[in-house]
Amino acid sequence: MNTGFDTPLSGLSPAGSASLAHQVMDRIAYRAIILGLALLPFMMWRFHPDIQFTLGDGCFAVGLVFALMSGRLNLNPFAGLTAWWILAFCLMLLALGVSSLVNGDPLRFAVVGSQYLFAYLVLPYFIFGRSRAELWRFITISVGIVVLAELFSIVMYYLYGDVPFGLAWINHNFVTGAQRLGSFFGSANRNAAVISLALPFVLFFIRTGYWPLWIGLIGAAILGLALILTASVTGLISSSVALLVFVVAAYGWRAWKPMAAGAALLLVAFAAGFTLPQSFEERVLGAVESGDISSAGTYSGRMDLIEEALEISDDTNILGLGADQFRAVSDGEAPVHNAFLLIWTEGGLFALLGWCFALGLFAFVAVKAFAADRTAGALALSIGFVFVIVASASTHMYARLWVVPLLFAMRIGILALVRR
Repeated sequence: MNTGFDTPLSGLSPAGSASLAHQVMDRIAYRAIILGLALLPFMMWRFHPDIQFTLGDGCFAVGLVFALMSGRLNLNPFAGLTAWWILAFCLMLLALGVSSLVNGDPLRFAVVGSQYLFAYLVLPYFIFGRSRAELWRFITISVGIVVLAELFSIVMYYLYGDVPFGLAWINHNFVTGAQRLGSFFGSANRNAAVISLALPFVLFFIRTGYWPLWIGLIGAAILGLALILTASVTGLISSSVALLVFVVAAYGWRAWKPMAAGAALLLVAFAAGFTLPQSFEERVLGAVESGDISSAGTYSGRMDLIEEALEISDDTNILGLGADQFRAVSDGEAPVHNAFLLIWTEGGLFALLGWCFALGLFAFVAVKAFAADRTAGALALSIGFVFVIVASASTHMYARLWVVPLLFAMRIGILALVRR
């Protein structure tokens, strides 16, 4: 009996060979995307230390090439808003490019512009060119890997966190000198921001039943403990906002139930002997108790940069300084940690309008999705709030760490509208 496994490749018809080649390329693209998502937390694993192109990005690039070859692209990832999404980023990048050509360094724009182009205008076309089942698998992997990375980081923190340079073999800021958990992200604040973007998805999985309740609760507990170990004020604020927005939006007048359950779990944890790390008490609780947030780490230095950016923005309404040029003119020789002001000063007012227009499109999808599917809308709203908070305390927002959760939330919102 011929099972088909012994059929020589040369015996296939031209159509059969083409079909087989198409399937092979499609599977390679699929696995490359999965690997890219699995490597998202490891942003310090870069091909070049000065360029934000990680091993995960390399996998995405491979996935893009084979998705093109197999034709697995979604040319309309955001339905009727796709053209507007493209227009928003074209406006932003055009303004930033002209500013760089006139006032800055075109080579720096080539780097920064390509980062935004790849993150916001290329990724959606091949990541969302898959079935819904594969999309859910992508989301599960991207969230699950963050939870697993934080679990590993917590274990290493308690085993070796107090040993000087004990975890430098992973990266120098895996645990900072102030005993804050930076994990694989190389920064405690960045780690906290990633946690705040992952939390709404865990709540979404619990609410929809996609994850069993016990898995969801364990995942939320892991992320919560890791957040405390980061001792990040911004992370605590963004995570609190994310939790509050999601619970209120998803549960409505019954929101008090999950809130009460969460409070009860915290009381049980403290009753069982859990104590806050010293870094959290000094950095976060100290600022809360004194009512002076400037006492929380580098806040005062960042405010100085923001004030300087506001002064510079008076002269950048038409043309900006050019990509990556803020640090060149700043007294602090550093970029302002506010993506809105950074885009304004480097790209001019039109670049800022393009950026805000894109975020406005996301907000539109979130609000419309809430009317069609309360849980999907709650996810989009919470991710939107977190993204804006993180962007208000960060430099350029093109790292795939930030972009992928935003894109996933927007895609879920779009799918909720399509189902209606």
